[in-house]
Amino acid sequence: MRRLLPLLALLIAAFPASAAPVTVVDGLGRTVSLSAPASRVVSLSPACTEVLFAIGAADRVAGVTEYCDYPAEARKKPKVGGFSGKAVSIETLVALAPDLVVVEGQMHERVIAMLENARVPCYAADAQGLADAYRIIAQLGALTGEDSGARRVGGNMRERIDSVRRKTEKAAARPLCFWIVWDDPLMTAGRRTFIDEAIEAAGGRNAFADSREQYPTVSLESVIARKPDWILSGAMQRGGRTDAASLSARPGWRILDAVREGRVGFVDADSVNRAGPRLADAVEALAKLLHPEAFR
Repeated sequence: MRRLLPLLALLIAAFPASAAPVTVVDGLGRTVSLSAPASRVVSLSPACTEVLFAIGAADRVAGVTEYCDYPAEARKKPKVGGFSGKAVSIETLVALAPDLVVVEGQMHERVIAMLENARVPCYAADAQGLADAYRIIAQLGALTGEDSGARRVGGNMRERIDSVRRKTEKAAARPLCFWIVWDDPLMTAGRRTFIDEAIEAAGGRNAFADSREQYPTVSLESVIARKPDWILSGAMQRGGRTDAASLSARPGWRILDAVREGRVGFVDADSVNRAGPRLADAVEALAKLLHPEAFR
């Protein structure tokens, strides 16, 4: 038996556990199976690109989109086009010889169909809320052989958000918050969105949590009627920054106490819109705006 031990050690080294086949069910309910963890990944999802770098799979990322801008190292990877399905160059993508392509979900249906025809494995994230973000981190860890990194990242993210919940749960009041997703037309976030869950986790209430749409277009009159305590928004809107001064200058907005009294706040837009570890940053930033007393 002792003579067999060195041979067994050699066999284990030659066939590490990380090389085992892996199967997951993605956000669209598709079964994704790989004979071994992916070694060349093309990511069409800025959020998933962040996850791949965070869990330790950066060396496996063979290509990204022009919108995959975080972390800074992601910008150095070969580009396959823009974010939408139509903006992706399938020829450039296939030329990178990926053994896994990561997409957002329904918006990349065209790409998914083409990859299936080419027999290139494709994982669709399709995230809607925090539970999906945790799932995606774990699944990308499995698909790249970085399970331990995924557990570390997911665990840290969950711990930070849970810590915020504990700090704010004893607050005397939960401020009502109106989130500006877009200025013209005026658009906000409804339920089952990262924004809605981030506001709730930070100790606030979403003024339009009762909306049946995820991102409803609303009127200023409906916002005024709900009397929000805070006006919140992403700090890097493509339509331009919205601040207390600009809101005060717009017809009708000064009626709101939140605008008159300067209760207008911002968090990094990408941190709250992407299903990645920076969601914890967004929750912490929101909580410090809504409940500064809990962080003194």
